[in-house]
Amino acid sequence: MRILVVSLFVLSLAAPLNAQILDTEVWGGSLDLRDGGFVVSDLKNISNHRGYDNQPSFLPDGNSLLFTTEASSLDATGLGVHAVCYDVRTGKSTPLPSARGFSPTPTADGKIMLLREGGVWLHDARGKLLRALTETKEAGYFNRFEDGTWILFMNDKDRRIVLYDPNTHALETMITGATTAPYRVPGERAVTFVVEDKDVRTLHRLDVDEKRVTTLATIPFPTGGHHVWTPRKTIFIASGSEIREWDPQKPDAWPIVHRFDQPDLQGITRIAISPAADRIAIVSTARDEVVVRHSRDAANDAMAAALAEVGGSRYGGST
Repeated sequence: MRILVVSLFVLSLAAPLNAQILDTEVWGGSLDLRDGGFVVSDLKNISNHRGYDNQPSFLPDGNSLLFTTEASSLDATGLGVHAVCYDVRTGKSTPLPSARGFSPTPTADGKIMLLREGGVWLHDARGKLLRALTETKEAGYFNRFEDGTWILFMNDKDRRIVLYDPNTHALETMITGATTAPYRVPGERAVTFVVEDKDVRTLHRLDVDEKRVTTLATIPFPTGGHHVWTPRKTIFIASGSEIREWDPQKPDAWPIVHRFDQPDLQGITRIAISPAADRIAIVSTARDEVVVRHSRDAANDAMAAALAEVGGSRYGGST
């Protein structure tokens, strides 16, 4: 009986902490990047849903965007989340409950790619499943070029960035230690991503045809690493409530271009920009990324301690 009580205690302790960590919202608004500026207006919560809402991606016309929302239980399979299509002009959200998975990504011909159970699947615009696109079991993020070239982040112990051959299903490792999706460099056959080693974060570039990985910069501030390329060939990346900009011509500079004052925008994790760069979508918790990490570590420590107590009770401890 004691084991049951302690197990319930572990669950009750972990639940509120996990809820804080996974309670993310998607915000959308207008964006003005003229004259090197960064002006956001009409920003509002477009997901407005308790729990996990994440990974926004604009459709090619920029009038709609996709994001993923928690439908049931949230786990690594992606079966507990599905895509939502949000119409920027009308403010209407259309759930796509059959489009299960993470990272809903529109294709040029109006379909949707989604990641679940370690593989990428293709759905039509209404969410109907069409077919599998990769024969993988451990993919965590993906990017695909128009000629069918795939770059995957593998959610394994080595956190690899790989080239995937859809014909032979071969995986060719380019680098290990990655922490983000591979993001397309506009107009080039290249992607960028962040690698973390012993709390040191570095920005890297993979030139796909040359299979060459280059270190671009060290990131000297806390961040989840997810970023977006801009029309001015720079990168926007978030840290807490701040948006910083990185310019390849000034690799050591990370100036703050915007700071949000809203309480619900203090832990920004992702940024998406429409193709015309006139709209922005932001994912945020109400808490800073560092605080979230500390809460997660505290939850893990508490669970480990409680489970150790259970073990002691089972193997000779007091009852």
